[in-house]
Amino acid sequence: MIKQLLQESEAEDKALTTEDACQFLSISRQTLYKLVKSKKIPGRKVGDNYRFLKSDLIRYFKND
Repeated sequence: MIKQLLQESEAEDKALTTEDACQFLSISRQTLYKLVKSKKIPGRKVGDNYRFLKSDLIRYFKND
């Protein structure tokens, strides 16, 4: 099932909110911020919030 989700997700590369990224990776907000700070996942600041490309999250998931 995860393989199927990853394949489907690769086709659509959209920006996710912090909450969406946490749900997609099944991690906490604190863990996501730690990954951004350690540059394991690239995050882009939009105003006061971060946005994450789904393709970057998939790349992290595959390499983790």
